[in-house]
Amino acid sequence: MFKRESKKIVKRCTVVLAAAAMTTAALAGCSGGNTAQAGTTASAGESSNGATEVLFWHAMSGNTQTALQKVVDDFNASQSEVHVTMEAQGSYDESISKFLNMNGGSGSPAIIQIGEQNLQAMLDSGLIASVSDLIEEYNYNADQLLPQAVNFYTVDGEMYAMPFNCSSPVLYYNVDALAAAGYDEAPSTFEGILESASAIADANDGMKAFSMPVYGYALDQMVTNMGGLIINNDNGRSERATEVAYQDEMTQIFNWLKQLIDADAFINYGTSSDNVMTGFNQGDIAMFITTSAYAAQIVDSAPFEVGVSMLPVPEGVEPQGVYAGGGALCVADGLSDEVKAGVMAFLEYATSAEVQAVWAGDTGYFPINTDSYDTQTMTDIYTERPQLKVAADQLLNAKETAATAGPLLSQLSQLRNDLQSAQEMVYNGGDVDEAIASAVDSTNRQIETANRSIQSQE
Repeated sequence: MFKRESKKIVKRCTVVLAAAAMTTAALAGCSGGNTAQAGTTASAGESSNGATEVLFWHAMSGNTQTALQKVVDDFNASQSEVHVTMEAQGSYDESISKFLNMNGGSGSPAIIQIGEQNLQAMLDSGLIASVSDLIEEYNYNADQLLPQAVNFYTVDGEMYAMPFNCSSPVLYYNVDALAAAGYDEAPSTFEGILESASAIADANDGMKAFSMPVYGYALDQMVTNMGGLIINNDNGRSERATEVAYQDEMTQIFNWLKQLIDADAFINYGTSSDNVMTGFNQGDIAMFITTSAYAAQIVDSAPFEVGVSMLPVPEGVEPQGVYAGGGALCVADGLSDEVKAGVMAFLEYATSAEVQAVWAGDTGYFPINTDSYDTQTMTDIYTERPQLKVAADQLLNAKETAATAGPLLSQLSQLRNDLQSAQEMVYNGGDVDEAIASAVDSTNRQIETANRSIQSQE
């Protein structure tokens, strides 16, 4: 067993092991390299106008990248002492893998956007600063932050990432299509969605009832909403996790998806949420699940009224809510005082009430600043597009349990990839139990290997 400790592992091989856990990037091994402190070059220099330069790596794309660029541009225009430069580095996992592989060397960012799945790997690397320490040092008002988001990024009383782009998976539905089938809103249970299939098809020229992309994040949030743990040891919060714990809930989810497929009420679009959204807009499907980060885009682009509901559950299961998914901003350790001050100036701006309200309206993420919900901007957004409020309510109304605290695991990306492989097996006619067993075995082996490495260095 591993005691849950805040101690960070800083040996180079452990950094590479954490990077290898980001399954979208492969690393060769424990090679040497520049070990200069992060922020000593591009992230810490002066721009041509004399402002402190802060390099910010992000993982946004499309509409969300445009919205993030607006936040950065507005910050830069609001003052002249700090200049933030945004650089896209691919997906969360790709960006984190690059960051860990650089090991604080030349060109490393001062700020890096992480997905919630990256928190433990960043902790293990020893390359990030304590956000709690920065909050105290720069008198940042942390009371304004959503407690649920703070709790997710807090380990042993210490916060290691600043919540920024918070989201959760939700159910989107075609209001007109469901109304034609006799439904005022989307069914809230697995069984209800399955039962609606024939009425939806009959009333809408054969429209399929449902789709869900191959998406590990949505699967583990569905487990959370059912009250289940993703990994053992209180989701890795009381002690370091040693194995997965989602089997019972995942079996129910996969059996439901298989029933929809067998009933010819489902379309498989693979891993692409974009393809699912296209099929939705074309009237091929009535309902689907994906992240709330796309909510503004989905609501605005559909040629019909779009409804949004919280995640469905099996009949007889009380929804528990979700953990604070999405992303947050980590700060590199070892920055100069000048750059740290610049970083905190940007974080204070980016998490302010009005900026978070505008960001939410432009994307579908929900504000991590509690004061945002009282702004006129947020009131207007939710009045015009009430669908965007559903994801926030799903988190704000979540029960306080080990499940909704969220999983803390350096192999969380691997876990999700393994679940996606299992999901694809089921979509292609495979046996549910065999698919889940394969995912469990693969992830548990990865967890065991990582834990042995970390234990050997303590």
